[in-house]
Amino acid sequence: MDKFIPAFIEFVREEVNGSDNHFHLIEKSHAYPYQTGSDIEQQNSKFGFLKLYFKMRHYDKIILHGLFNKYVVFILALNPKVLSRCYWVMWGGDLYSYHQEKTTLKERLVERCRRKIIPDIGYLVTYIPGDVELARRWYAAKGDYVESFVYPSNLYKSLGLPEKKQESGKGKITVLVGNSANQSNEHFDAFERLRILSEGGIRVICPLSYGNKRYAKKVIAQGKKLFGDDFIALTEFLPLEKYLEVLAEVDIACFAFRRQQAMGNIITLLGLGKTVFIRREITPWSMFEELGVKVFDLDDIGSVRLDDETAEHNRETISSYFSKERLKHQLKDFL
Repeated sequence: MDKFIPAFIEFVREEVNGSDNHFHLIEKSHAYPYQTGSDIEQQNSKFGFLKLYFKMRHYDKIILHGLFNKYVVFILALNPKVLSRCYWVMWGGDLYSYHQEKTTLKERLVERCRRKIIPDIGYLVTYIPGDVELARRWYAAKGDYVESFVYPSNLYKSLGLPEKKQESGKGKITVLVGNSANQSNEHFDAFERLRILSEGGIRVICPLSYGNKRYAKKVIAQGKKLFGDDFIALTEFLPLEKYLEVLAEVDIACFAFRRQQAMGNIITLLGLGKTVFIRREITPWSMFEELGVKVFDLDDIGSVRLDDETAEHNRETISSYFSKERLKHQLKDFL
């Protein structure tokens, strides 16, 4: 269960007509409410994984929302015959964990099982071809590439948000840094890069509502030290409408992570005509380049800005490509 899931369930129920889907939810969270129904099973104990082990054998298709949970990984390792029917929705962290050091016996065992099952998973679901290439290179994945945005959070959002009001930021440039309290956001690197902008006056907004709370405290301390009262930490989870209002106030987004991450944020910001900086070497760079969407290299953060013509081109491209209709067709194709 994550913030993307309730909207996904609702979208499938309303838009993917004629399908017979069953949702098995793990890790209950009151922060992300959903509409209950006969098509949903909420797992309340570890014994639910034993039930899932037997139920998997009878499903025509198994969609895995991320490949994180160790028990699901073990179930798949013990159920090799179902792997050809599995669709791995690649979130990012589940792929890039390949680089994380495995220090405990349990972590090494889980990774060994992942390396055993991934080559035989039938379908790799993402909209970033570069991630499929990495799965094939790192894990010898042989599954078919299925292009899908999967989650409504990845779609263009046209909500008639107002243009940024300069008085709200007192004429300062508003910069969004990262998307969570996860160390992969490389906040401290981003802060150092932003110091070259601080002389002209900036305010920094940092979403830290989920992730590592101890790390979040370190980020807040450094942010306050460098930017003072112009540093704003978002420590509470905001409803989508409120969060979009925050993004509407942004001038520049600075994402320093070294892997694919925060794609919903990036797509929304580009759809709002914002200037987005990412690292050139991460897989979304080539995807945006192929689409003709302009993003900027993190190394150029002090020297370039998006002009109005290119911003409008980005908006048009994002709105036509990351559309509700396209997602509906994609999900119907494989559900």
